[in-house]
Amino acid sequence: MKWLTRHAPSLVAAFAVVAGAAVVARAEEPVAAVAGVEADAAKIRQLVFDMEKAFEQIDDYTTTMYKQERVKGHLLPREEIQVKFRKPLGIYLKWTGEVNNTREVLYVKGWNDDKIRAHKGTFPDMTVNLRPDASLAMQGNRHKITEAHFGHAIGVIARDARLSESRPQDGVRYLDLGEKVVYGARSRCVEARTPSTGVFSVYYAARAKICFDVKTKMPTRIQVWDGDGALLEDYGFQNTKINVGLADVDFDPNNSEYNF
Repeated sequence: MKWLTRHAPSLVAAFAVVAGAAVVARAEEPVAAVAGVEADAAKIRQLVFDMEKAFEQIDDYTTTMYKQERVKGHLLPREEIQVKFRKPLGIYLKWTGEVNNTREVLYVKGWNDDKIRAHKGTFPDMTVNLRPDASLAMQGNRHKITEAHFGHAIGVIARDARLSESRPQDGVRYLDLGEKVVYGARSRCVEARTPSTGVFSVYYAARAKICFDVKTKMPTRIQVWDGDGALLEDYGFQNTKINVGLADVDFDPNNSEYNF
């Protein structure tokens, strides 16, 4: 089964865009002709801290997530997933693309003995209860469902931002990629590059790029690469709606719209 998000990347690597081939072609559209330019690290870090503050004002959200990950050396197919999230930690996922279509996963901290409730959506379609870190739950995934939300991602991004601030000797470089329309949202895009030797293991990734909505400050795209330039993670978020008033029924397996 495919859940999501484990550590969410370094200063510029938490969530990123993926989509079907046709969507990818228009995932990013330049607003202004701005090539990547060396950026003031302090200014880029402040953008991350602004994301932290913005998430503090969010109670819940819905979004369409596009996901692609490299697992055990293999870049897996892209997935399209409908997401519902509510604080402190309730997550509902439903796969709606060509990969794993109709699969559903539900997790609410403290409910169901802290286990995932899930069904794969294809024959034989049985509903199971699994620990978030169980081998079956982690099969084909880099991340646990408990980390599949903006708050966790932004927290790890901020951690790496503060780390690079306290360790200037690491030589982390930041690029300002300007503004782009990413999945229909006007977004600011930045990139972090960590030296591939010496301090690389201290940070989440060797190279990471993140785009975030200029209005909500929430991620719209991020891509993460290893030291050899191989894509590790690509997550995207489209039609994100903030503070929509999700209720208990949205995280209830007996919801008539669900198929657990």
